[in-house]
Amino acid sequence: MSKKQSNSQDNDPEFWDLAEKFIELANTSVDTSDLGKVGAAMLYAAARFNTFVVAASSIDRKEFIEDADDTMDYLSKQFRHMLGDNLRDFKDNYKVYIKHSDDENA
Repeated sequence: MSKKQSNSQDNDPEFWDLAEKFIELANTSVDTSDLGKVGAAMLYAAARFNTFVVAASSIDRKEFIEDADDTMDYLSKQFRHMLGDNLRDFKDNYKVYIKHSDDENA
């Protein structure tokens, strides 16, 4: 996986627009599907599409196979970093994002 793709998305409006579109699709999907199923489907879709990105960026099958472990490490670290950022954000803004009538004690 190319190291060039590191955190260049931080100041990339197209990145944020695409992310918002995926989140909007997920949010509308929970009207007809289980919340956990929507999350699992998004996770699967991200894994599948990123595998395609790596395969399409490889010179050949041999390079794809050789890079598989590094790709797994890179994408896992990226996901862990992004997940951590979002967990901290929700910790700080829980009452803004999740509105419960019984949030008096939290």
